[in-house]
Amino acid sequence: MAAGTAVGRLKEIVDSYLNRDGGQQIDTGIVASHLAQMRLFGIRQGVEFFPAQDNFGAQRKDFIDRVVKYNELGTRLDSIWDYFLCDGQGLFYVRPTASNYRLYYFRRHEYRTYYNIDGDLDEVVIIYSYKVRKGMGFQQDLDMSAPGPEGANYLGGGNNAKRYIRLSIKRKTIEETHSEGEISFDTQYQAVSGKTKTFENSLGFIPCVEIFNNPKGFSHEGSGEFDALANHIVTHDDMVRTMRKNVTFFGNPTLLSSRPKTDLMESGDDAVIQRPSIAANSGFRGMGTGMSASMFKADPVSRGVDGQIRVPRVIANLEPNDRVGYIVPDAITGDQNSFARQYREEIRTALGGVDELSISAGVTATEYKSLFGRVSATSKKKAESIYTYGIARCLELIIFQEERLFRDSLASAAGLEKPLDLPENHSAEDEALYMQAMEMYEEQVKRLMMACVETQQIPPGVVGLIPDGDVTIQWRWLGPVYEDTTQDILNNSIVVRNLQELGVDSIEALKYLFPSKTDEERAEMLSGFPFRMVNELQSAYSQFARLVGGMMQTPHPQSPDLPMAADPRLDLTPYLYRTLEALQKEMSYAGRYRPIDPTDEPSTSGGRSEQLRGSSGSPSSGPSGSGGYELPAGGSGGPQLPIRPVSIRPPIPTGGPAGSQPMGSSIQQSGGGPERTSPIPVPGSTVSNPDSTYPGQLSAGTSSPSYASIGSADLVAQPGIISQLFPNFAESLLGSGGIRPGGGGLLQPESGESSGNRRVRGGSTRNSKPVRSKPGRNARQRS
Repeated sequence: MAAGTAVGRLKEIVDSYLNRDGGQQIDTGIVASHLAQMRLFGIRQGVEFFPAQDNFGAQRKDFIDRVVKYNELGTRLDSIWDYFLCDGQGLFYVRPTASNYRLYYFRRHEYRTYYNIDGDLDEVVIIYSYKVRKGMGFQQDLDMSAPGPEGANYLGGGNNAKRYIRLSIKRKTIEETHSEGEISFDTQYQAVSGKTKTFENSLGFIPCVEIFNNPKGFSHEGSGEFDALANHIVTHDDMVRTMRKNVTFFGNPTLLSSRPKTDLMESGDDAVIQRPSIAANSGFRGMGTGMSASMFKADPVSRGVDGQIRVPRVIANLEPNDRVGYIVPDAITGDQNSFARQYREEIRTALGGVDELSISAGVTATEYKSLFGRVSATSKKKAESIYTYGIARCLELIIFQEERLFRDSLASAAGLEKPLDLPENHSAEDEALYMQAMEMYEEQVKRLMMACVETQQIPPGVVGLIPDGDVTIQWRWLGPVYEDTTQDILNNSIVVRNLQELGVDSIEALKYLFPSKTDEERAEMLSGFPFRMVNELQSAYSQFARLVGGMMQTPHPQSPDLPMAADPRLDLTPYLYRTLEALQKEMSYAGRYRPIDPTDEPSTSGGRSEQLRGSSGSPSSGPSGSGGYELPAGGSGGPQLPIRPVSIRPPIPTGGPAGSQPMGSSIQQSGGGPERTSPIPVPGSTVSNPDSTYPGQLSAGTSSPSYASIGSADLVAQPGIISQLFPNFAESLLGSGGIRPGGGGLLQPESGESSGNRRVRGGSTRNSKPVRSKPGRNARQRS
């Protein structure tokens, strides 16, 4: 078979499964079986995403759960796995909405990515289609201008019901084009007809994450799961099709007889069949219709109602020399069936899976289960691409944006002015002045956040998530494919106990019993009283103490005037200390705090990757991450809050009328509005109101979302309100670094009593939450 023919046929097979099109003539089940197996071991009983650390009352976990529920990820994972495995790569796109973040997934043919010389994303272009409802009521899905067969109209809308959208996503801007005509990547952008509007990218970075299946080295290119085996799969499809035809043709036995066919076959109708008479056989024609003519004998079975023929139950008038019998041919020979099964096994093995229908190497249940270790390893590699470097990376970007929003709103509430962004054509002198101003701004934000940590207070009007160090998002399966039996759990508990007796750390030993839990969760599980370990440690300490007592009473053989305990080589004091340390450790397990890793943050520096981790550099430059995700300047100057602000401030409008004073003096008014003011249609959806997105009347929005409002109106109307509400906070802030806000000075020192109960209010509600002042490795209290 030619290579081009095999590739084209494979595309038909894959598209038939992805589109759930049962009308295609597809006979092989390799594609469907392999995808179902990968989904089974890749999704299992569900996937849960959680932060690596969450020290402020589970604020991150609650926020992640809201985002996951808003996007219904649990029901979308099946299609994401199918598209990712078949296409070889895919794209996640994060877009903020009025109250949450929308997560989109696009297939390989729906987007194009462009990287800079450093391998970082420079631009992403997305093209997809959606539909627009044209009417109301019964005619909403009718295209009256497109007549169909027999005068009927086509359902589902005609050409005018379909729209195309093109998104060009860059670091600072997002171009959005809606068109009635088809848009493709082969068409020049200047020739695209439609309405285009440009929005400001409020995130400051490209919120796209590209994932690859079977990547070719370190290149930004992946391959589909079945591309390398196109010829094998198509050959197997042809083989199965031939076998199916043989079963259809030879499935019914063949009647072999020396009698005429008309004597042995009758119509499928149960009615009485009129047979030709002797006169008709002799050629005589009657006076009536042609039903009694002699030519009726030529095709007697065509008079059946349903056109079927069958062998009569009784075959009479057989002569002694007549022979009647059945021939039952072998539709599929044993060799052909064995070869097709072996061929299917070889293909499934090459794909990294197991053919469940014909496992030749599995005899016992243990061997059968062990064979699926290959399937588990293969699906886990795919899961790493989809979850770790895909969805989890998107959630990290969202968390980073929310924490940056908290920093910017906190600076705005304190009246700190952030330098305006440099224009496109700026001189070296302007850049130097900008860098100097940014350093001063960063130092002020650093002191402000440290003051918040010390005073345990946050001013009103601050939104977003409290910065909490490491923004890594982890994932785990909610349950295994094979449920553990009670015997398996008992055996694992025996292993845990034996490991503890060998001196293995309890958290490490519990991995055999609770493999899906994190170290922090295992430490929280150990909050009970470990009576067995305490009893053994106390017994060991008593043994060492009695041994020391005996050595104190026994003279030394070489120095009878001294006890044996005086010999430095027989000193048992370190063992007593180690026993007490082990006892203390068993009684004081707790989670561990990790500062933020600057290599995990998205870049807002315009693609520059000059500053490496641990080196000094300009605040606007940042290290670059793998896979096109560069990193902004960041640090961990405080125990809980990152001290370096972002380099590019999000252009979030205040929502006030034209000419009014902004609520936050450090917020720059945006001319075009951010992208969240113009929601885009979901791919494949039907938009009820086309005017909201076409032609060009993209709702710019007159009010900003609640989570994007920076500062508070009271802060501008009453400059000294922070000092009135939080006197200790203002004194600490002014006394720690002498911050002098340039925007009018919202902080005014006033005397007041110190508050003993210091709380921190969350960004979304007015309920106060305690903040841990100094996180430690073995701290027991977690807010």
